[in-house]
Amino acid sequence: MWRYTNANTGQVVDVPERDACLDMLPNWTATRDPAEPAVAGAGSPLPPSLVDVVAAATQGIRPPEGAKKDAWIAYAVARGMAEADARALRKDALIEEFGENSDDDEEGSSDGQD
Repeated sequence: MWRYTNANTGQVVDVPERDACLDMLPNWTATRDPAEPAVAGAGSPLPPSLVDVVAAATQGIRPPEGAKKDAWIAYAVARGMAEADARALRKDALIEEFGENSDDDEEGSSDGQD
């Protein structure tokens, strides 16, 4: 069970699985139900909401743009970038590289010319 909390209104929504739409909105944070086993393991130095976003990113789930840089680093590493290279980039560069349109082919790659 996942619990989403709206930072603006305080609204809380419980859903059985991660919601991609809510994950993309910067004012919503996701946390796992405390009754369920932890995703990142005991003793994690990160707050619970950040642990969930980072854990999801390590599984290749795109973090929301408002997520911390650690989540974007984990996502970049899950997508094949070396961790040292990901840490060297700024958060906005990681978002540009692995953001919404990162699965698309590069523009002009199929222009038909040899």
